[in-house]
Amino acid sequence: VVPRAVIFSGKAAPGYVMAKVVIQLILHVAAVVNADKETNEFLKVVFIPNYNVKLAECIIPAADLSQHLSTAGMEASGTSNIKFAMNGCLL
Repeated sequence: VVPRAVIFSGKAAPGYVMAKVVIQLILHVAAVVNADKETNEFLKVVFIPNYNVKLAECIIPAADLSQHLSTAGMEASGTSNIKFAMNGCLL
């Protein structure tokens, strides 16, 4: 089995309650998965807070798969998807 890391990153505006709930869910899932003695050598879940251009410069070239969870009309995701695709990432 090839070890995998699932990396999430993002930030939530102060009034964006659902985004905060999603971030909390990711953190709780990460705690459970990373603490599981049977799977933790094969799978790690990581959340990198405060996603920005500097972090994107590190994350995008190393990504194999990108999934953006954005609300249509509320936030931009097109340019990041283009950057992922240009680095050979599946969208």
